[in-house]
Amino acid sequence: MLTHAQCVALLGAVRSPVYRGVFGVMYGCGLRIGEAVAVTVADIDAERMVIRVVGKGNKERLAPLSRALLEDLRRVWATHRHAQWAFANKRGSHHVDEGELYKVFGQVRCALKLDDEVKPHSLRHSFATRLMEQGVPVETVRILLGHASIKTTQTYLHLTVPIRRQVNAVVTGFCVSLFD
Repeated sequence: MLTHAQCVALLGAVRSPVYRGVFGVMYGCGLRIGEAVAVTVADIDAERMVIRVVGKGNKERLAPLSRALLEDLRRVWATHRHAQWAFANKRGSHHVDEGELYKVFGQVRCALKLDDEVKPHSLRHSFATRLMEQGVPVETVRILLGHASIKTTQTYLHLTVPIRRQVNAVVTGFCVSLFD
């Protein structure tokens, strides 16, 4: 799991606007890499501020879209103006290749000296963790991630410093001294 600052640094280190856009959608909307590359222009609903996502098992869900991310997506699209794909490949024949994204992510991870365990999917984990830090209920996070089971969602949630502080405050409130 990455901190918000690490995610911002990672995104800023990606040179290609299209690749940066894919990684930005993964972090900003909690998408899997396969879901992110497959986003079409028609999936982006600027009026409702959502992205239609087709996830595992062809299940559809809506991911919230911030105004800043929408503007970023518009800038990305302007670099290629593909009629179908939000993240078109250089030839304009299809969406960008996942394998190429893994390669670029690895290069950026190394350049930033991030742990080898950090993978593109870490952006999705970080999205979920940020939501939990902000007090979003785990059931809402489950829905946004497209998980069928709350248990799957719970594996994404990491005990970050803000969450540990909240837990410590609660635990301190009901603990009694064993030596009173």
